[in-house]
Amino acid sequence: MTTGFTQQTVEAIASGEPAWLKSQRLAAWQTFEKLPLPSRRDVEWQRFDIRALNLDKVALAPNRQSPITEKLTALPVDLAKKGIIFCDMATALAKHGDLVKQYLGKSIAPDEPQKFFALHSAFWNTGAFLYVPRNVKAALPLEITYEFSGQSAAGSPRTLIVVEPGAEATLVQKFVGGPPVGSNGTPSVHASGTEVFVKEGGHLHYISMQNFAPNVFDFTLKRAHVDRDAEIDWVIGMFGSSFMRYDIQCAMEGQGGTSFMYGVGVGSGKQQFGQFTRQHHKTGNTISDLMFKNVYRDSAVGNYAGVIKVEKNANGTNAYQANRNLVLSDKVKCDTRPILEIESNQLRCTHGATVGRLDENQLFYLRSRGLTLEQSRQVLIEAFLEPVLARIQVESVRKEFGSLIHSKVVR
Repeated sequence: MTTGFTQQTVEAIASGEPAWLKSQRLAAWQTFEKLPLPSRRDVEWQRFDIRALNLDKVALAPNRQSPITEKLTALPVDLAKKGIIFCDMATALAKHGDLVKQYLGKSIAPDEPQKFFALHSAFWNTGAFLYVPRNVKAALPLEITYEFSGQSAAGSPRTLIVVEPGAEATLVQKFVGGPPVGSNGTPSVHASGTEVFVKEGGHLHYISMQNFAPNVFDFTLKRAHVDRDAEIDWVIGMFGSSFMRYDIQCAMEGQGGTSFMYGVGVGSGKQQFGQFTRQHHKTGNTISDLMFKNVYRDSAVGNYAGVIKVEKNANGTNAYQANRNLVLSDKVKCDTRPILEIESNQLRCTHGATVGRLDENQLFYLRSRGLTLEQSRQVLIEAFLEPVLARIQVESVRKEFGSLIHSKVVR
């Protein structure tokens, strides 16, 4: 085990990998070296305090050892016979290297202009690959669980998802574990990346949930590309860690493409939540629908910034963005910034953001019907989050989201 992040560690991780991947890693390392750690002088980081994070004290495992282990549900035999690939990234590189090469790093580039994105691209050492061939429909949901263990450690999983034309799949992605509650010391670092490609006429239902233990700093980048007449329907759950920054981006690259981006976050204690979304309409006659809902209590900090970007001549774009925040304490700090960048003129783009409290009249009504104050609050919170939870098409996962939400907001 080595301490800190060095080029020698990059080369150790890349040992035995194909030359093209080693080149990606070394380019990302150079970017990582050039970029300073973010601070409150940076606009996107002004609301956050990351002074507890000291990368020089974070342990980084060489080679392919990792504090994160991936657990994949077994691929049914009938789906394997149809050509679906669902395996860990090491196996994917060994058995399907040419296929992985077509996509890996094409969305999350080595020169991403953000320190922790570059860290991920240089040092990722575990991951998973899902490939669904043309016109193949996976009826059952597939699941990846990334489990974090160890203290003052760094883990960087990479997930690659490719849905070919006319194909359909449902993927559940979970991030759990971390240092035990109450453990001290330097925070652990989780820097993950997910690249998604949904080809013409393809459909992906993608559910991602993070519930790390405290004392984890989580930096996550998810980026999807949606082709002609394709659709991605994703739901993101953000619950754990002491600090999280989620960058969730979708590029609409073919006419008739549709993106549903829904997120739910529940912050408590002194948790810090950063959510940065981007709906990028590169071509016209595309639809993107985004709704992020958060509940904050205690001394939690929340900061949302969402961009709808419409390129020139992307006429016929229909984009919607909403960020709703429910505040349960006077000590919560919550900011929200919806942003439009529009270079076309024949389109429909709407956005809105709110920060508010539980409605006293609604509380009074529910209490007048015999509910206690805590029961009334719970009913209103569940109703507030229901539009997001209703998007989850896997019943067991929807119940898991509900249980996590209940455990964080009811005391």
